[in-house]
Amino acid sequence: GKTPLIIFDDADIHNAVSATIMANFYTQGEVCSNGTRVFVHKAIKQKFLQELVRRTTAIKIGDPLKDDTEMGAMIHEAHYHKVMGYIEG
Repeated sequence: GKTPLIIFDDADIHNAVSATIMANFYTQGEVCSNGTRVFVHKAIKQKFLQELVRRTTAIKIGDPLKDDTEMGAMIHEAHYHKVMGYIEG
């Protein structure tokens, strides 16, 4: 997916960040409607980024079979290697 998110300067920051997290991290980002592009109005950019970082660093990553895990393993090994290529790359 190449679904863009457009965040205007009058957006509720909490709701905008919630939508961004859902669009980018739902099923570890392995969904066809993934919000790969997030456009944020420059007037709220810093506030938006601060809230996004705060909330994404709090995501509990771990074993997908455990109840307290919020983000587990990637679904497909090929996609894992593709993502690791971006990270290492």
